[in-house]
Amino acid sequence: MIRIKQTQFLSILRGWSLIILVFFLIGCAVRPICVGSQTDLPYAGTKVVVWGSHSGAVAELVTNLQKMKMRIVERAHLKQVIDEQKIILSDSSEDEGIILKVGRILGAETIVFIDVETSSHVVSSAAAYKYVASSHTGTIYHLNVSVRGVSVETGEVIWSGTAHYPRGVSNPEAGIIYLTRSAFARAMCPSGAWSDLGGCDFKKSYGSGYLGMFIGQRKSTQGIQLVITKVLPGSSAQKAGLKEGDILLSCDGKTGMQTLLEYLTTCKKEAGEQVTFEILRDDKIMTISATTVQRPTE
Repeated sequence: MIRIKQTQFLSILRGWSLIILVFFLIGCAVRPICVGSQTDLPYAGTKVVVWGSHSGAVAELVTNLQKMKMRIVERAHLKQVIDEQKIILSDSSEDEGIILKVGRILGAETIVFIDVETSSHVVSSAAAYKYVASSHTGTIYHLNVSVRGVSVETGEVIWSGTAHYPRGVSNPEAGIIYLTRSAFARAMCPSGAWSDLGGCDFKKSYGSGYLGMFIGQRKSTQGIQLVITKVLPGSSAQKAGLKEGDILLSCDGKTGMQTLLEYLTTCKKEAGEQVTFEILRDDKIMTISATTVQRPTE
């Protein structure tokens, strides 16, 4: 029997700890680097087609879109239309135009594309101590995930986000899921509110105030107008008398809002502050004031 003194054991333990630490650092405990932009944000109730080749990334993106109350076209329904139209996809950039056409057939308003890029290489490490020698060989993966929300009507990119790890990771599947989540979060977040260390601080850009209502768009002879599409029961908006179908003409006297992004920045309030809307309801212009509450974390 080989007996190892305590000092020798500690030396061996430190050696193994070093090896574990090396591979931990090249695993998924690496913070991603993200970039993104948006001209508008997704509206609750929007009908969306999600298109991508990596099933795990697509599923993660669908989950995040559903949290924002998007209506997702089922993959089976999408495939049915592709088959009926006798469309052949080639895994090329030309496919995007075809998917936009399919989106129009399905009545979708937005196509969300998700692209996953991967590359890999093999690395080896070795360590030797008085009583133990060890070596390890593994594969390191370099990952990049990008998401884009594209208007079916205009073909323009409405919002986008990308995320990648600054160095290789050892668990590609878990890494791709996390990068998908990060890329989508970055796409939803204004640049001034984003930190690669802490994610998005929505309160920084949109304030901590919350009314509990969903905003949509409608086209009229006056142009694009913002309309309340849903008021949550018991919310500040409901208590103030705001209703589904109300058209928002101004916020604290500020007019010209045509996108959800413009609404969030124009009507930015901290919790407990009052906001005054001028609305159009049944051809009547009304003024309604509401007091915001603390914005939910989810």
